[in-house]
Amino acid sequence: MNELLVKAITELNEDKVLKIVKSELEKGTDINEILYLLQQGMDKVGDLYEECEYFIADLIMAGIIFREVLELEDMRFNGDYVGDKPLGKIVIGTVKGDLHDIGKDIFLNLARSAGFQIYDLGVDVEPEKFVEKLRETEAEVLGLSGVLSLAIPSMKQTVDAVRNAGLKQNVKIIAGGNLLNSDTAGHIGADSFTNNAMEGLKICKSWIKNDR
Repeated sequence: MNELLVKAITELNEDKVLKIVKSELEKGTDINEILYLLQQGMDKVGDLYEECEYFIADLIMAGIIFREVLELEDMRFNGDYVGDKPLGKIVIGTVKGDLHDIGKDIFLNLARSAGFQIYDLGVDVEPEKFVEKLRETEAEVLGLSGVLSLAIPSMKQTVDAVRNAGLKQNVKIIAGGNLLNSDTAGHIGADSFTNNAMEGLKICKSWIKNDR
């Protein structure tokens, strides 16, 4: 199953991906294992885009396939749900100057399936909009997404805006994007960073667990 699923999503074969996933779910394969393989396939799609073998339309298609898998009834995470009470609240958006949303949407779909309440601000989001939404929702986590190099200064401006508004002590900030590493995350002022949606979800869940 491993190589077949990774290959299917890398080749953007929607029907084959769904067929393999449904078959594995019927066998009782762990959801996390399936998501890990899907993420590997998504990473390969991203590599092909970086190598100019795939185009933006291919990235969008990969995102659509991923979302379709997450919408399967048996792919939903229910273990952390307690009645109608959300696991936690996350405000998320792609920062000012960046219009990419695939990574953001993959993460927010995973987080929503895990029981988080998600407030998606979309793309090209001004720092002030993040601040306003944090005030409105009292969310515990802020997710900043970006793919382009110009996203780094935009992320820093957003973190600075949150801090200047006096909200930082109540909010954990996670930055997501392929350009991020420990140095850039430190420069931005984020509490953590990730290049992987599943890893990002684990980080957010650990924050909520520790706070409670």
